[in-house]
Amino acid sequence: MEKKEINEIRKCFQRNDCRIDRLRGCYVNEEKEKISSIRELFLALEDEEMSRYCELFRKALSGKIGRNLFNLSFPLAEEAEGGRQHFLLRLLDSELKDEELVQEFFDRVIESYQEAGKYLIILVRGVYDIPGRTSDGLGLGDASEEVYSFLLCCICPVALLREGLCYDKAAGSFLSRSDDWAVQKPDSAFLFPAFRERSTDLHEALYYAKKPAERHEEIPGELLGAPLPRAEKEEQLLFRDLVEDVLGRKCDFDSVKGISESLSQLVEEGKEKEESALLDREGMKKLLRENGAEEERLLRFEKSYEEKTGGDDSPLLAENILPGKELRLKSKLLKLNISSELSELLESRIIDGREYLLLPISDDLELNGIRLRQKLSED
Repeated sequence: MEKKEINEIRKCFQRNDCRIDRLRGCYVNEEKEKISSIRELFLALEDEEMSRYCELFRKALSGKIGRNLFNLSFPLAEEAEGGRQHFLLRLLDSELKDEELVQEFFDRVIESYQEAGKYLIILVRGVYDIPGRTSDGLGLGDASEEVYSFLLCCICPVALLREGLCYDKAAGSFLSRSDDWAVQKPDSAFLFPAFRERSTDLHEALYYAKKPAERHEEIPGELLGAPLPRAEKEEQLLFRDLVEDVLGRKCDFDSVKGISESLSQLVEEGKEKEESALLDREGMKKLLRENGAEEERLLRFEKSYEEKTGGDDSPLLAENILPGKELRLKSKLLKLNISSELSELLESRIIDGREYLLLPISDDLELNGIRLRQKLSED
């Protein structure tokens, strides 16, 4: 799913225009025991309660693709009868009315999820009438071309509120509170099926992880049976290693600067098309060739690529491997961030046998808050 598609589904979780019809939940303690269950017609909830749930659901579709949001593809074996995608499809078709199926799903989550504390599993089913659009992207109002039925599962930690005096509105005074447990924002979540090109895609799902360093890979791996793509940090390290290995001694300032500028252009082109900018094997090779890699070094590219990717030929997200909109220079004694708009002013030059990075001094340059004057200026 692309960001625009994620945002379209995210709008299904507005209190005044909510597309959820059924909600199920299971509260689990530290011993992985079911404490209580929730079974509700979502639209029958009180407004405040509905708003709280919608806030959780919107959070489950937030963040950056490749950092918090990951597109999962189901292997063919999981789509066969008895597979994990096939189970999710049965759950979806049941409209969460089959108690045995729902409880089996909760059991599978509890068995897979590695978490020491209490948590709440929330499972909802929704229906979205996909409005038609003209060729230039304009909406056609109520003209629906397809109905998108989906499941959204959120796994939310349940934490003890801080002890202390809290204002009780009903009592009109401050009361001591020490044993209230509150549902936190989801740590993990998934949407099934995916919503791709404004249509149902039963072969994929979208996974959410609150913390990039703690992605709970057991959920996509064990519960869903779909491998989790590389994390953002993994992509950055893979890209760095490939560039350094293939460029060799040509991995100098001008080459790396050129690579960064090419990536920035690729990302901007993706934003204009409203889709993720991807860098596949051939794109990587072309990028290196255009930025200083010698043909002799490019001969080792294929071997290096295979070794460093472990045979995983999935493309890299250009936005993930680009540090940002700045050139970032770093050593043990130096940190320097330069806007990409001014990167052309920064150059490498050899003076008296030593390489220097040169940056022209401008009139607005400050040192420790003090404006500097150019030595060549007579003012």
